[in-house]
Amino acid sequence: MAKSFAVDTAAAAAILTTAEAKTHLKVDTSADDTYIDNIISAATESAQIFTNRYFINTTITQHGDTWNDISTLFKSKVSSITHIKYFDSDNSEQTLATSVWISDINHQPARIGLKPNQSFPSLADRINAVNCKYVVGYGSAASDVPEGIRQAVLLTVGNWYENRQNVVVGHSVNELPKSAQYLLEQFKVQTVC
Repeated sequence: MAKSFAVDTAAAAAILTTAEAKTHLKVDTSADDTYIDNIISAATESAQIFTNRYFINTTITQHGDTWNDISTLFKSKVSSITHIKYFDSDNSEQTLATSVWISDINHQPARIGLKPNQSFPSLADRINAVNCKYVVGYGSAASDVPEGIRQAVLLTVGNWYENRQNVVVGHSVNELPKSAQYLLEQFKVQTVC
């Protein structure tokens, strides 16, 4: 049994603007704008990994060798499932009919199961015999993201901006600050990968 996922379409927007980060940092020049944007990106990625979420709408495909590998979807908050595809016993790719499966996208992590009196078709004996494409995120705009997440990313940006070196005596700067972790903990989704 093996399962993995890949990003098909990344978020079209950042959860923070350069101006928002600069206001938080009390920076009034443009000399560090590129550096600040890079920190925003890195801090957002770290927060997404910590919470097991994507914050702005992102399309991903989850792959698995068996039907069980897509019964729980890795990332949250699932807003829609585009399709479920599989390689049948003749090793031909098919789309699983929506009359066969049901989803629970309100549950986090989201789940996929069978409708009553249905069964999953036989799969080819191969790697990545089944995949599920779905959209995760709170919405398409930064304003859709909960303020607690945005503040956690701002705190991380501030910490990493002030502590640019990988070693600062008395501090660990290679992880999310404790205050950011505290804010993000309420959004964390536990999955078994």
